[in-house]
Amino acid sequence: MSGYIYFRILGYVVTITLQVGNWIVMTQPISQDVMADSKVRGFVDMRSRFLTHWTVFVQIFYALTGLSCDVLTLLNSKRNYEPPRFLKGFRDTFFAAIVWPSTLLVFTFFWTLYVLDRKLIYPPFLDKILAPASNHIMHTAIVPSALWELYFQPRSVPKSHKKNLIHMILYYALYLSVFIYTYVEKGKWVYPIFQKIYGTIYFYVVLVFVSVLCLLYYYLQWPLTSKAWASLEKQKTKRKIR
Repeated sequence: MSGYIYFRILGYVVTITLQVGNWIVMTQPISQDVMADSKVRGFVDMRSRFLTHWTVFVQIFYALTGLSCDVLTLLNSKRNYEPPRFLKGFRDTFFAAIVWPSTLLVFTFFWTLYVLDRKLIYPPFLDKILAPASNHIMHTAIVPSALWELYFQPRSVPKSHKKNLIHMILYYALYLSVFIYTYVEKGKWVYPIFQKIYGTIYFYVVLVFVSVLCLLYYYLQWPLTSKAWASLEKQKTKRKIR
């Protein structure tokens, strides 16, 4: 049993505690004075349709899955035990196809627009209901969490990426359908940037750019994984020699 299991468990516990705790804080009742703002009411009404929130729940779910695998391994450490194959396979596919690309996409898309013009992605009225700490937990802390998993969870580059890519495409197709349905239902886009560029060529350019980013981020994880594990194995070998 690898000693990295304890580092993974630490990462899972921190991720769950941080994200669940933040979600509890965010869902506390909002004062009537603040809710009198129609923009605030609109945000609260559409909260579940933001890709950021999807990614937060994806990270929580993945952490629970990984924690289950590692706890089962520890409980059965006296015998040669491995988690059920379907559970291990699900964990690996879920991380590669959904957790990793969505995490990097949310981080880069949000902070790039925030730096250029925060009104395009995070209008000032949100300061009334979201503390800066909550913003960073949702949009920044998700990256160290994903990197921690990539660094301490052994994975090999798949011979075929077909299965992972299909899962990734289906996930984003599902989100895109919710994204479009929201416009059909409410007459406005989830993110202000799309409200601004809808009806122009830039609307389609951004959608295509986001799709390309997803693919790039998916493939980026494999050289990073190989490099991380080559480094860890090298350190492990040095310790044995000493």
